[in-house]
Amino acid sequence: MPETPEISTTASADARGDEIRAIADAALSADGVSPFNEDTMLSLDARRLAAVDDSGQLVAVALTRDLGDGTVEGELVVHPAHRRAGLGGRLYDAVSSAAAPPVLWAHGNLPGASALAESRGLEAVRTLLKLGRPITDADAGATPPPDGLTIAPFTDADADDFLALNAIVFRSHPEQGALDAAGLDARRSTDWFDADDFLLLRDEDGTLLGYNWLKREGDEVEIYVVGIAPEAAGRGLGRALMQAGLQRMHATGASKTSLYVEGDNTAALALYRSLGYEQLSIDVQYRHRRS
Repeated sequence: MPETPEISTTASADARGDEIRAIADAALSADGVSPFNEDTMLSLDARRLAAVDDSGQLVAVALTRDLGDGTVEGELVVHPAHRRAGLGGRLYDAVSSAAAPPVLWAHGNLPGASALAESRGLEAVRTLLKLGRPITDADAGATPPPDGLTIAPFTDADADDFLALNAIVFRSHPEQGALDAAGLDARRSTDWFDADDFLLLRDEDGTLLGYNWLKREGDEVEIYVVGIAPEAAGRGLGRALMQAGLQRMHATGASKTSLYVEGDNTAALALYRSLGYEQLSIDVQYRHRRS
């Protein structure tokens, strides 16, 4: 590869989706963690691409998007066979500007990512923890919801209610709170989606009070997103939905479960840890250090 490979940029990454998935798979195999989150891979058409090629092969890539408030968010990866050549730093510099240096997600916060952050004067401003635990026979039973409340699988008729409540529950969350009908449809079209793994809790009047959406991949089930209406907080409904999800996992033969949670969400962390979840990994968001 040339000593100073050219970096090409395009307004949309969608046209090179297969190549991006290939380099992401190579990084996942080497690192044990994907360099890009699911939303990125489901909406490549909304990501700008900065890329380095060598003999027709994509060897380094940065994907960025505007969040609408002047913030540029990015993720980047260098193919495992082409690391330690300064490509990560050059990609960061290519997508950065004095007006809007990007916030950068480091999935797994690997040594190379933390070294890049240090070299570019970035500081950790947000953490996302991955927790997990095995599924056991103790998960076969679940505490039923309080009288008058029901837990049932998702149907097409639930889409609007779910999106409305999700927007309220995650109004301060930059990723989950932005989920819209198109995003929901994209997830429902994936191989992993199963409506029976999407549990909704309603009161006797039919008002949606909470949900626990499960994502099954092989013998592992992720608590994809769980939420409780603010007015229903403190009634044990989150625990009831979590237990219903664990019961569903046990009944369908899953052997382990995982979830992601913000590192500063003390209430959620207390609930998950009381249910036996332990930390598996950490994602860190870096931002340019303010002077």
